Amino acid sequence: MLGTGTPVFGGARARGPMVRVTTPDDVLRLIDEGAVGIVAVVPDAGASFLAPIQEDLAALVCLSGNTESHLAIVSRDFGTPALMAFVFDGAEPEDGREVEVDTDAGTLSLG
Repeated sequence: MLGTGTPVFGGARARGPMVRVTTPDDVLRLIDEGAVGIVAVVPDAGASFLAPIQEDLAALVCLSGNTESHLAIVSRDFGTPALMAFVFDGAEPEDGREVEVDTDAGTLSLG
């Protein structure tokens, strides 16, 4: 297990390559390269720059916020499995590592 967070809703699992997304430039790169099926790790729960790729994401892991944060609400609207206020237990894996989000357990694990 890589860490835990607060699930936005339960009953979902999603798997995909983990990609840290911190700026609008990261989103533009993912629009060009493809965002379908990624597990996006974002630092700010109020970030709205994910909007162009939100429907493509396999899951979202946010390092801040709660279930009433902007990204949590949008994730529910899109049905995207999401963990909020996520804390890594150790070092964060490098981008591209296959991970799995489990919203029942509130965990992120290596896929």
